[in-house]
Amino acid sequence: PFHDNGWTDSKFVPYSTMVETLQSQLPSLQRVADGPNDTTKWWKASSGKGRIGFITSMSEHFCGTCNRLRLTADGKLKTCLFGTGGKEVSLRDVIRSSGSPNDLETMIQQALQEKHKLLGGHGTPNKIAEHSEQNRPMTLIGG
Repeated sequence: PFHDNGWTDSKFVPYSTMVETLQSQLPSLQRVADGPNDTTKWWKASSGKGRIGFITSMSEHFCGTCNRLRLTADGKLKTCLFGTGGKEVSLRDVIRSSGSPNDLETMIQQALQEKHKLLGGHGTPNKIAEHSEQNRPMTLIGG
């Protein structure tokens, strides 16, 4: 649910429904083991060479094990894609003000300690959507 992407409950398809639909058409679809901090749930068909992945942040949260950080083009650190603008930490400002490597390390550690365990602190997808105007769209986050 990012600003202006038209997210609504009525268009949402949960992970379990997507898997059930695919398995009804492709019974050989099997779950593949994930890595410890994987944000994708991987599946493959026994007869195929490829695989399919689901990023299930809305229906089966993985926030508690997510170890992702993003550095935006304008020098802000985001600890969660769903975190609003007030949760971004400006590393650029520290660097431009001649901050030391220790200053940067301290800021990054503090940002990590304040990282929310669920959906950027919003709690539900609907709450993310309600505050989406305070978050950058994916095209401006990068990565």
